[in-house]
Amino acid sequence: MKTAWGKPFSEKSLTNQMAVWCKQAGIPAGYTLHGLRRTFGSYLAECNVEAKGIMTALGHSAMSVTDSYVRDANKKLAMFDIAQTINEREEKRDQRRGHVRMVR
Repeated sequence: MKTAWGKPFSEKSLTNQMAVWCKQAGIPAGYTLHGLRRTFGSYLAECNVEAKGIMTALGHSAMSVTDSYVRDANKKLAMFDIAQTINEREEKRDQRRGHVRMVR
């Protein structure tokens, strides 16, 4: 990416430009290029893209950095599965309660 004068952005100027772009797009302040990058990596991991593919897409030089995305996605998936199991169990329990009759 280059500035309006055809020169490469410095890290600071690119960060400032991101703030300008967010403002122009009506996006609340606080979004960063690094945040977008992390979101992209997390999305790839949640879509079950192999770690090597995530590493390549993000340009990581070490698999250890990429592994954090995969670990986080696996934790999120595990929590989703646990919540789903609990909800299904609660639904079954509620259905059984509906069929119980009190006898005097």
